[in-house]
Amino acid sequence: MNIGKSLKDMRERNGLSQKNVADDLYVDQSMISKIELGKRMASEELAEKSVNRYNDAQYGFEVAREIAQYYITPLIIGGKAIEWHRLTLKEMFKHELTEVIDLFDEISLIKPPEHINQQERIQVSEGIKELLDVQAVTNSFIVRLEQEYNISVRDCMRDRVSKWKSEWLIK
Repeated sequence: MNIGKSLKDMRERNGLSQKNVADDLYVDQSMISKIELGKRMASEELAEKSVNRYNDAQYGFEVAREIAQYYITPLIIGGKAIEWHRLTLKEMFKHELTEVIDLFDEISLIKPPEHINQQERIQVSEGIKELLDVQAVTNSFIVRLEQEYNISVRDCMRDRVSKWKSEWLIK
């Protein structure tokens, strides 16, 4: 897995040296260096161990995207079109959410999928794309809130999973 840049960024965000990370993950420091430089790929086992070891949502999302590339949206960071700030992300979140709600108000999902025409299929496809926009902004907003307010997304997710299980929303 090519997680070198994400690993380095996570390490620097958390004030860790390569030696700290190597010790935490029970590997040699030179391995961490090689992974960060792109000279060596990380195993899925090492990637999983590192995500579980460090409480850093940005790193977790980036590694998840590396594993399941087209099922996990990228984080909206570092682009020229947006400032990586909680207030910018808040406004983008509200805009994208409004846009997707308006779009789905126009899309009829009453017909069974096997009975829709090509135009209706295109509308549903556009709806999925808009939902992905919401997901990308939402994940980015969550990460930024964790970073700025020092609130663990992992702990929040743990609480939500328990709640969803208790409400029979998930197994």
